[in-house]
Amino acid sequence: MEKIIGFNDLKVGQRVKVKGKPGESGTFAALEISVKVPAEYSEVEGLIQSFDAQKNTLRIMNRDLAVSGNVEIKTLQPNASGLQALKAGDMIKLKGKYSEAQGFVPEKIKVKQSFGFNVEELQGDINKIDYENKTLQVNGFTVVANAKTTIEGF
Repeated sequence: MEKIIGFNDLKVGQRVKVKGKPGESGTFAALEISVKVPAEYSEVEGLIQSFDAQKNTLRIMNRDLAVSGNVEIKTLQPNASGLQALKAGDMIKLKGKYSEAQGFVPEKIKVKQSFGFNVEELQGDINKIDYENKTLQVNGFTVVANAKTTIEGF
């Protein structure tokens, strides 16, 4: 197994920001992992792949997330509001709480300016680490590190 500088210094409970690319089956290929100070909310940032207004679910990073009707939503258009303002292709930042029992539960959604190249991001506490296979659990996603992953913040 290749050596990833700094990976073995990561600890369960530590807050990290992970920039990368979603893969299949809930995995997330890490380009960069940086250690952050603890914070109240976890975050998921990426493109909406689909939105089901009937079920109040949105698909982001190959994962379906339930969104309650009382979630706070900020859009780029001042007149647009509510879940109806969201659409596939929107770049969004979700802030919420993560627990193993409930998964990631969004409390706030902010629509961001979308560019031709968008980097998707997770930010939250490390729930599990597999040092041998170079994987982390963050916000319910299995983060996969490799030789190209940079780790910062020590």
